[in-house]
Formats: sequence, C-alpha cells, structure tokens
Amino acid sequence: MPVRFGGSGLGFWQRVIALALLWLVAINLRTVLLGVPPALPTLHRALGLGYSAAGLLTSLPLLILAAGAVPGALVVGRFGARGAVAIGLALVTAGAVLRGSAPMALTLFAFTIIMAAGIAITQPALPTLVQNWFPDHIGRATGVYSNGLFMGEVIAAVVTLPVLLGRLALGWQGALASWALPASACLLAWVAFAPPARRASAEAVDRWLPDLRSGRAWRLGLLMGGASVIYFGMNAWIPDTLAARGQAGLTTPALGLLNFMQLPVSAAVVLAGDALVGRRWPYVLAGLLGVVGLAGFVLGPAPAIPGFAGLLGAGSSLVFILNLGLPPLLAAPREVASLSAFMFAAGYACAFFGPALGGVAWDASGIWQLALAPIALACAIVIGLGASLPISQLRRTRQEAFRSA
Repeated sequence: MPVRFGGSGLGFWQRVIALALLWLVAINLRTVLLGVPPALPTLHRALGLGYSAAGLLTSLPLLILAAGAVPGALVVGRFGARGAVAIGLALVTAGAVLRGSAPMALTLFAFTIIMAAGIAITQPALPTLVQNWFPDHIGRATGVYSNGLFMGEVIAAVVTLPVLLGRLALGWQGALASWALPASACLLAWVAFAPPARRASAEAVDRWLPDLRSGRAWRLGLLMGGASVIYFGMNAWIPDTLAARGQAGLTTPALGLLNFMQLPVSAAVVLAGDALVGRRWPYVLAGLLGVVGLAGFVLGPAPAIPGFAGLLGAGSSLVFILNLGLPPLLAAPREVASLSAFMFAAGYACAFFGPALGGVAWDASGIWQLALAPIALACAIVIGLGASLPISQLRRTRQEAFRSA
C-alpha cells in the first residue's frame, strides 16, 4: 500500500492555524523585499547612490533568491520544513533590522543579502509543508499562501511611501527597519503555533540536490521562468515603453492593474480548490491571456492599455500559483524541497536576466517593442510546455516513489 504522509493527523483548528500561518509567512516574504522601491528616491539622496547602484539594490535579492534556493533545500533536509521556515524568518527579521540601521551603501547591500537568504531558505519549505499538512487539498492550500505573497506586494507598495515615509516620516532607515516588526511577530507565532510535521515526512526530506537530468525539473523550472519573465519584465518595461510612446500618463494604472490582478486570480484558485492545479488547460489559458495582453499592450488603443497589462498580470500569476502546487502534488516527500528549489532558482534567474535581455535588444535596435520580445517568448513557452505537461506520467512516478518510501 502507498505510504500516507501528513495532513490526516491535523484537526480542524490545526488546519485553520496552519493556513493562517502560511498566509502570514508569505506576506512577510514580500513586504521586506518590496518595501525598497518606494524608498529609492530617499536612498538616492541620503547615500549618494547612482541609478545603477539603486537598480542593483532592487535586483540583487532576485539573484540571491536564485542562487540560494537549492542550498535552502539543504536547510529543509537538515532541520525539517517547519524548522527551515523558522530559520528563514529569523534571517529575514535580522536582515530587515540591520538593513534599516545601515549607515553606508556597502552595509546596506550586505544586510540585503542576509534578508534575501532568509527568503531563499523559506520558500522551498512551504510546498513541503503544504504536502505534509494538506495532502488532499494541495491546490487550495497553495492558493492561500500564494495570495499571501501577492498581498505582501500590495501592502509594501501602499504602505511604504504614504505611511512610513510620509505620514510617520520615519526616513528610509526607519521605513526599511519597520518591516522587521511584523516579520518578528510572524516568527514568534510560527514557533508557538505551527502544527508539527509528521515524522515520516520530516525524515523523508533528505534529497536536497535537484536531479538535473530530470525532464520534470527542467519543465517546471522553465514554466516558472516563463511566469517570472512575464511579470518582472512588464514591471520593468511598462514605464519606459509607455514613455517612448508618449503615454507616460498610463504608467500608474497599467502597473496597478498588472499587480492587482494577482489577487483575484489567487482567490479564484482558493475557491476552485484542486480543480486547477495539476491540469494542462489552465497553463494554456494563462499563456493565451499573456499573448492577448501583450498584443493589446503593444497595438491596442491607449484607454485599453492598462486593461491589457492586467491580463498579463493575471496570466503570469496563474502560472506562478499552478507551479507552486506541482512539486507537492507530483513529487514524493523527499523530493518536494529539491524540486521546488530548482523551480525557484530557474524562475528568479529568468526574472533577473530576462528584462535585461530586453534592454539589450532595445539598445541594439532602437525599437522599443523588442524590449518586450522575451515576454512574448515566455508566453510561448508557457503554452507549449503547459499543454504538453505529462501529468499522468508524473503522477505515476510519484506513486512509485511513495511505494518505495
């Protein structure tokens, strides 16, 4: 008989607490990360940062998240997923506090690396816990903590500038350090209330290096990379491409809808339960949303451009959520962290390099539309790989792994 892992031993209120904690952890993984961009103008003046250094400050965490994802799986294997989240949150809190106290640019970058390392450790642990605590509701649990990630992005955007820097006048150091308060509270709540992981699953998480010969790993990694290129590429190029068209006034609504559409999509996945995760057609739908959104953004009338940007946000967020649910759905417990880590590494590497390649194409050609070429390629990858995802074969591989566990 297949071995059952996790979930069945949790009572109703333990499951409610577990979902709430996953949601809160996810929020804090994004607020500390995205509280920086609104503070950049103040950082420019206070530390004398050039535009290249400011750009590196916002992109450096993506590189650390890519490089630290696989070592993060080692932490999961060594301390268990529940312990890895506690370690990651502790690093996030410490990095946020120290970053806010940094009087020099060099120390600011160093403490940002510590904070990003904490996020890199935490992220591969979350899919492992989803499988452990919610083996029969992986899609719904994934939707809940994905919603937390997106809520964290929104909270950071709407609180940092008008509240922390504006009404409270904390300055850039106080604004950055203040995100350590909710992170530390989340850490305390996690240590006190997170349900225990089933022992069988905790001992099974022993494979932290991803199998680079695995077609499954590369397929999931490229799918996550496609979603990352669409989302981060549009965030990077909406302002400049609209300015090049003489439509800079559309930047705020376009960026707003691109990011806002993540919230209803994650809510829809929560409501749909497991009807979406592990299916091919949602990937095709997401890719088509991206194609229509990109074509409309480039060719559509000005009043419709923010709406087309919203379609791109919806498509990229749907792929992101679907991919988060695949490792716990398709992998044996000992493989969830390593497969998730490789997926995150590929996604963040693409997020770091994809927009830059678009910039090289624009510089070389003088054609602003070519800055969006990597996004068009990413949409094609999502459709092609999503439509051919061998779900039944992957499920059989997982079942065989469970039998041998």
